[in-house]
Amino acid sequence: MKRRVLQGVLGFAGLLMLFRFGGPALLFGATGPGPLGNEWLVGTRATLLLDADLRFLGAMAIGTGVLFFWGMSRTKGLGPTIYVLAGAVAVGAVARIYARVVYGNPGTAGTVPIVIEVVLPVLIFFLLYSIGKDAKRTQA
Repeated sequence: MKRRVLQGVLGFAGLLMLFRFGGPALLFGATGPGPLGNEWLVGTRATLLLDADLRFLGAMAIGTGVLFFWGMSRTKGLGPTIYVLAGAVAVGAVARIYARVVYGNPGTAGTVPIVIEVVLPVLIFFLLYSIGKDAKRTQA
């Protein structure tokens, strides 16, 4: 049961990486519609460097999403890799919280990801730990 829940959480994380950030960033860059139609820039023109970097980060996010999907099928063998991915999501949440405190409220489009990026790593860490603990208990 725990393994199925973990697989569902990893699948959800993979879909988020593909469709919430990766796809829009790769396809449209900084000047197009951002995640879920929320623009990254309003009323200003992006530099070519910002646009290129955002497209690159979009491709990296798609790769991360693929890793989450890969982790769904190999939760045992990829445990350390899944921990690293979940840790990266947690660091991203901390960065978003910092930006919110320093620069202000980004609105719903920036608040919902904070909640998701705090909850997902906690779930992943807990489920991986619990599955590993259960596996050790059955071996003993």
